[in-house]
Amino acid sequence: MSRTIDYNILVENCEDIINTLEHDSMRSSGKMKMNSDQILALYKILPIYKEKVVKQKPTPKKKEG
Repeated sequence: MSRTIDYNILVENCEDIINTLEHDSMRSSGKMKMNSDQILALYKILPIYKEKVVKQKPTPKKKEG
């Protein structure tokens, strides 16, 4: 059984995590240093996922009847 990845949700989740980490980082310089690697990694993979959203084809549905 294969599972389909919904890249729209994945992009939304990445953007939410980035926003949360950036907000958290603004509160203290120590947290900024801790979060910087994760934020950078998320910004690097985000365009890859956005590209896959464009390429992702809708799943065909079975006809009833």
